[in-house]
Amino acid sequence: MLDVAVKYREAVEDICSKVDLGLRAYELTAREWTIAIQLHNVLKIFKDGTTYFSRGSPNLARVIPAMDLIDMTLTNQIRDETRYDHAIRTSLARGKKLLNRYYKLSDMSATYRIALMLHPSYKDQYFKQAGWPSSWIKDAQEMLQDEYDRCYRGSEVLDDAEPQAGNTQPSMFARKLSSKRKRDDSMADVPEVRPSLDTV
Repeated sequence: MLDVAVKYREAVEDICSKVDLGLRAYELTAREWTIAIQLHNVLKIFKDGTTYFSRGSPNLARVIPAMDLIDMTLTNQIRDETRYDHAIRTSLARGKKLLNRYYKLSDMSATYRIALMLHPSYKDQYFKQAGWPSSWIKDAQEMLQDEYDRCYRGSEVLDDAEPQAGNTQPSMFARKLSSKRKRDDSMADVPEVRPSLDTV
């Protein structure tokens, strides 16, 4: 709706200005139009995020980088006093506060950090490049090690590369893992960003 109003501003103003239509009460001031245009621009990060997670199947390792990107975008917009109206920046600060609440919930779950640590494109490099404190990186490494020790250490590992009795072909996973594959670039379109440690 906001897309249409901004795109067809001239037509909307023309329709609202006609006294005989009785729409003068809905006519926007110049400041209200400025806020509408700015709101249209700042909401783009949320539209893009929704579209990004709606395509294909969501992946846990994508959540933290996407939240970091949204956080960085909101932080930059909040600080930009020359480009955004005070009302927009105040609303963005409230949105950032809500995002940080969800972000903290991910801190309470080892799953997100372990997913990043195990992702072939990230491992602990994501944390380092994103500027996470070394204590958080160490915590993520310890979480991964603890999970391995708790669930997998001492487990028998079968070599799928050798056919078992009655099976003349290696499993699909053995064929894929033994073939030379390119590095997983499924996250190549998510920019690596430095999270803001500021709380608004």
